[in-house]
Amino acid sequence: MRYEIREIVDVVQKIQELDKNFKFVGENIGDPVAKGWPVPPFLKEILIDAIKQEGDKIFGYTHSRGYPPARKWVCKYAKRFSPSANLDYEYVLFTSGLGAAISTIYEMLPHGKRILQPTPSYPTHASMESFNANLESVSYQLNPNNDWQPDIEDMEAKIKVDENIVGILVINPNNPTGAVYSKETLEKIVALAEKYKLFIVSDEVYFRMVYFGKKFEQITEIANNRVPLVVMRGLSKDVPWPGGRCGWLEFHGIDLDPDYKKYCDAVKKRILLEVCSTTIPQMILEQMYEHPKFDDWNKEYNAHLEDNSRYIAETLSKSPYLKVNPTYGAFYMMPLFKEGVLNDRQTLPIESPEAKKYVEEITSKPGLKLDKRFVYYLLAATGICVVPASSFFSKHYGFRLTTLERDPAKRNATYEKVVEMIQKYVESTK
Repeated sequence: MRYEIREIVDVVQKIQELDKNFKFVGENIGDPVAKGWPVPPFLKEILIDAIKQEGDKIFGYTHSRGYPPARKWVCKYAKRFSPSANLDYEYVLFTSGLGAAISTIYEMLPHGKRILQPTPSYPTHASMESFNANLESVSYQLNPNNDWQPDIEDMEAKIKVDENIVGILVINPNNPTGAVYSKETLEKIVALAEKYKLFIVSDEVYFRMVYFGKKFEQITEIANNRVPLVVMRGLSKDVPWPGGRCGWLEFHGIDLDPDYKKYCDAVKKRILLEVCSTTIPQMILEQMYEHPKFDDWNKEYNAHLEDNSRYIAETLSKSPYLKVNPTYGAFYMMPLFKEGVLNDRQTLPIESPEAKKYVEEITSKPGLKLDKRFVYYLLAATGICVVPASSFFSKHYGFRLTTLERDPAKRNATYEKVVEMIQKYVESTK
């Protein structure tokens, strides 16, 4: 299991202990609150009103599979985006954030069966699939030379040689790359699932965050009556409330395959062991999304994130050592180092002798990925914390960053410094 997004915080804490002048700039975790985004006033008002109206009830347990009115509302809401969606609320399951949902869908797979992962991949998906299979993950490539779209030929090649593959994971908009998939791409994925009798897991937690004229295409429309589909969504990123831990699973196409229905029913039983997801977000879910101010707030949020993506991509593209794709969705970007740029002798100046010694120790370990080496030196030298691309099961060297910073001055200073440090690092052995 691998989750460098959080694991790197241990390195941060150690450097903080060694260097009293260390100033942390967290570009590793997608937390809007930490990057200066206030919770919308209308959401606070909804929460206060709910507490007044529901009293102590809102602090108790709710139904183990999710607050029934919230599950029924999800069914109506799904039809708003996909008119052909025919979703039964008994197959809408709420979980404690999508982390719990991700763990459960892999845990309940029949023994030895696999779900094909993208690479780069969000590490919770790839790690939990690999952990439950007790094998390395099986993955298809996302192509950085085609705006990180899935390589369909590679996907089919992996399916052909592994009879244990029963499903395909799609993360759209994509974490960690910031890609948004075209309708043509999604059609090809659905056609592959149809051809090989697979189901699709579509992680869509960032579906509201799409920029630069891109459109989020609804895979539920494309897959309807063709292949079984699990859709993952949640409220933790639609508003700055990641601590709300409120995600849900939608099981579409229940009657298309009896084995798929058995699997879905097994997941339903497994969810009961969680007791219930967080009650408060479920009870105000409909009021939040239907609030007259929600859409305007979301537009403002997206406009700022689009501006951040534009600026960061333009700034990082000034480095001759990077290949940079802009963020078209979600709030992440994954710049890559060009081939042959990195080696295991490059360094950056670190002011604290103790921190310098520590970084030299952890970067001298055999087999350390070259992009992780760069990330550790950048962290100790500047306080800027990004996550190495190799920690996302990527064959490319690079790093993932967030595009969330609300203060343009801080954003500008951070990424101008990153460009400066990349040049110093790469040229340190010339």
